[in-house]
Amino acid sequence: MVEIPEGVWTRPLEIEQSYEEMHKGKIKASAMTIEEEEVLWYYDIMNFLALRAYPDGANKKEHRSIRMMAIQYILCGGQLYRRSYNCIHLCLLKKEEAKKVMEQVHQGICGPNMNGRMLAKKILRMGYYWNTMKTNCVDYVKKCHDCPTHAN
Repeated sequence: MVEIPEGVWTRPLEIEQSYEEMHKGKIKASAMTIEEEEVLWYYDIMNFLALRAYPDGANKKEHRSIRMMAIQYILCGGQLYRRSYNCIHLCLLKKEEAKKVMEQVHQGICGPNMNGRMLAKKILRMGYYWNTMKTNCVDYVKKCHDCPTHAN
């Protein structure tokens, strides 16, 4: 608790909650989901790290947003990696690569007993990442276990 002396006026703090990506809808060529991907979802981040360039028409707020997101990534040999909390660089995957990795990991030794969250964690431990990984893994496992070949 903080004691506020008399005569001091404070403004209430308004917190806006959003379930979209930070810059989705603000910057034209970024943040596509894995199903809608035409331009790589991380294009703006990669472009900023390589050239220190912002998208055309981006305002100061969007510049700051890209800079803040770029802190979480590293560009090495033309490949973009996400920094993780345990100092492992996670390789960013494209749509096709992500689907292939999900299929291969899920069909592995513990695949049929693995839920979507565990699949996502296992893929992270393998050193891969994409922006909608958890959602895609949960959807993939649901779809996979609903098919007739998995019904025992």
